[in-house]
Amino acid sequence: MAVEQVRGFVQNDGNFCQLDLQDKNFNGPIMRIETFRCSQPEGEYGVTGAGTKVKDLAGIDHLTPESNRIFRHVFSVGYDPTKLKATLEIRETFTESGKWEIRTRDLDPESASFGTILLAYISPVENNVYHLRYELLTKPSVTPILVSSPLTASITEIAKGLPDIGSPVEELGEIDTQFNGNPLDGLINWTTESQKAQELFKNFSAIFQKAPFTQWTENVKVYERMGDFRDKCIHPGTNLTGPHRQLASEFVMIRAYRSSLTGLAPVFDADMAKGAEDLWDSQDPLSIDTKPGVYTVFLSAYILNVGIHKLGLDKVHSDYGGVPMKLAPGSKLETGINPIVDSRRANQTIAEIAYALFLSPTAHKEKVLL
Repeated sequence: MAVEQVRGFVQNDGNFCQLDLQDKNFNGPIMRIETFRCSQPEGEYGVTGAGTKVKDLAGIDHLTPESNRIFRHVFSVGYDPTKLKATLEIRETFTESGKWEIRTRDLDPESASFGTILLAYISPVENNVYHLRYELLTKPSVTPILVSSPLTASITEIAKGLPDIGSPVEELGEIDTQFNGNPLDGLINWTTESQKAQELFKNFSAIFQKAPFTQWTENVKVYERMGDFRDKCIHPGTNLTGPHRQLASEFVMIRAYRSSLTGLAPVFDADMAKGAEDLWDSQDPLSIDTKPGVYTVFLSAYILNVGIHKLGLDKVHSDYGGVPMKLAPGSKLETGINPIVDSRRANQTIAEIAYALFLSPTAHKEKVLL
């Protein structure tokens, strides 16, 4: 795969608000993520390069008191950059104590589960233990309609009858109890229970491997594939360290959507779970699309303690600009200042969950070749 970044635009704090990726060697589709921290004000940087306005993407979360820790995304795919089909709407929120809530809605009008929402809650407890809860909500009674990128209005205005994804949970729908294993609810110790983590998702993940969720599942896999682009998703500006500051930086390679990529993977993408297996003896390892680029930056930052990656994640998730977000507010990485909202514990959560879900339980016990 020869995916490359073909367009990139930023919001007030220098983080991306839009990335377009495409496999140009094989005439692949454009994969577009449009993403705002919801504290981004309207104005020059309050619109993506494609033309989506922050108020339309952020919906009711725009400029609320908690908006500096809420991220809203729309993922779109297609060949015409002026009218890509939106397939996923995502909302991520975190707390300084390390909790994440991830909401994902099926937006594909060709999907039998159009409008359905998946809720994911990831919470640290104590002694390396996390509480995981995933809830599949009932499908809303709405007529599927094409939502295109760039957005011309808010999704609730385009798709009449859909609640804003930022609405109170009780307004989004009931848990769909017709499916065995829904909701998923359990505790895992990230240091010792990799096998248990995979077993925990077994029945819940099976729901999404058959009708009416197969198209939704395929769309999430494309989203994961976009996220596997690794350290080429960079600000097209200058290095923040080193003697050659006019060269493009290769380490500020992440955006807020990587939290949802990690949280959705064990539900929708069986190949990513296979990353926890030893592929050395596999007869066809390239047939298993483990997508390690989705989560390795979290592992390097918080498991291997690579400081520059830790600062890069802080730049992406911590807030330095307030509500509304200031222009060029700086960061610990760039200017040495302390954040208004500190994401370090939340970033650690994603790292430790990724370790439990995607690393081999015997990875640290591999035989040494003499």
